[in-house]
Amino acid sequence: MTRLIARSTPCALLAAFVLACWLLAAQSQTTIQKLDPAVLADAPTVPQMVVDSDGTLHFGPRTVPPPALESPEARRSYTRQMLQRAQTSAGRGGLASARILEGNPAPAAVGGSKETALKIYPVVEEGQKIGGVGVTVYSPKTIPAKNRNKLVMEFQMDAEAIAVASLGQLKVIKVNYRGGGPSIPGNEDIVAVYRELLKTHKPKNIGMFGASGGCTLAQTTILWLPQQKLPLPGAVGLGTCSGGSNPGDARYTLNGLDAGLSSAFSGQAPYRGGNAPARRPGEPPATALDGDIPKGYPPAFLLAGTRDMCLSQTALLHRKLRNAGVEADLNVFEGMWHYFWEDPALPESREAMTALANFFNRHLL
Repeated sequence: MTRLIARSTPCALLAAFVLACWLLAAQSQTTIQKLDPAVLADAPTVPQMVVDSDGTLHFGPRTVPPPALESPEARRSYTRQMLQRAQTSAGRGGLASARILEGNPAPAAVGGSKETALKIYPVVEEGQKIGGVGVTVYSPKTIPAKNRNKLVMEFQMDAEAIAVASLGQLKVIKVNYRGGGPSIPGNEDIVAVYRELLKTHKPKNIGMFGASGGCTLAQTTILWLPQQKLPLPGAVGLGTCSGGSNPGDARYTLNGLDAGLSSAFSGQAPYRGGNAPARRPGEPPATALDGDIPKGYPPAFLLAGTRDMCLSQTALLHRKLRNAGVEADLNVFEGMWHYFWEDPALPESREAMTALANFFNRHLL
């Protein structure tokens, strides 16, 4: 009897194992079948979020590690921004919170973008008015002879104006337009400055560029110039144009990952569009994706990041320009967020601004 039991034990164990697996599978199937679709339909658009001090993000059951292929400087900058936003959210009773892990203290803050840029990139700064509009002119201490006829108009961000002026050895005019974002007064101010510059420079001597809302203004102004009976500039830089009424897929899929735009910290759903102001005939388009590409549109440099909630706009605008026969250079940086080059200390920022400055030097006459 004892020998019989000893021989049959392995079979009994195998049978018990098979039965346990079957029961587990049956239970899983039952759970799946009983899942109420309403539970998923009522799930929050923006789940509770935790930001770890090593840059790891947690959205409910989902965990997203920091980008593995970005520079150490970019990872520290990204983590610092995300932690600060999470701490602010928690202080206001929002859905996001910060967690300081043992051995991973919060990264130290860095200086403001303009102040940091001026330390990194030596330029001469001068405030003045052109065409009745306030501008800030950034120039290298010495402009090479080949660049003395070239100048570039910038919209939105001092840090990128300073970087391009220094790296490209170009004069950059930052237009301090009205409105603080894409608006008809902003377009009008840019056109007023451009009209005045055309009195001393050829169109092919002049470039335009901007970031976010300034990118939208650069694009919509160029589309508006033919109606103003003005020639198109020699080159344009489009740094991740803001969404407007066509937010795109990245506005949702990257919400919570973008250090610049994420609404996850406020607990609000991503902007769904549809609220852009209506434009009448003869007015500039409201967004960068509106309007037709005019004949003679200049070569374009497009810039975004893989965690940029406006990545969709950049990809779609690139295709629109290419389909219109425009020379369009698309640059997407791994792990980078919306207008990441606002932090001039990042290696990725220097690389992006160097490429943009070189682009202007190649295309402007």
